[in-house]
Amino acid sequence: MKDKTQVKPEGKPVFYAVLYNDFRRAALDCGYALALHGSMARDMDLIAIAWTEDAAPVETLVAAISDCIGQTIWKDYHLKNPSQRPHGRITYTLSIMGDWFIDLSIIPPTKPLV
Repeated sequence: MKDKTQVKPEGKPVFYAVLYNDFRRAALDCGYALALHGSMARDMDLIAIAWTEDAAPVETLVAAISDCIGQTIWKDYHLKNPSQRPHGRITYTLSIMGDWFIDLSIIPPTKPLV
C-alpha cells in the first residue's frame, strides 16, 4: 500500500469531468451525441457524432463547446484550424491554458442514403 507521500494527486481528470456536462448539453442542443474517450490524464478526448437529421454544422458545434469554457488563450485559433481524419472525422484542439486542452473529434452530418 502506498503511503500518502507516494500518492500524486491528479487534477486534470477532475477538472475535465466537471466540464463534461456543459459540453454534453451544448452538443445535444446542436443535434450531436457526445462521448468521452481516453483517461483524461493528459487531455480530454471527446467524440461528437451527428445524431439528428437537423444537426448543426460542425463549426456551430465547436463554437458551442468552446463557449462552455469561456475565453481561452487561443479561442479564435482553434476554431480556424481543423484537421481531417480517417472516415470523415474532423478534429479540433481547444486550448484552455498551458498543457490543458480538449481534443474534439467530430463525425459530421452526412447526406441521407435514400
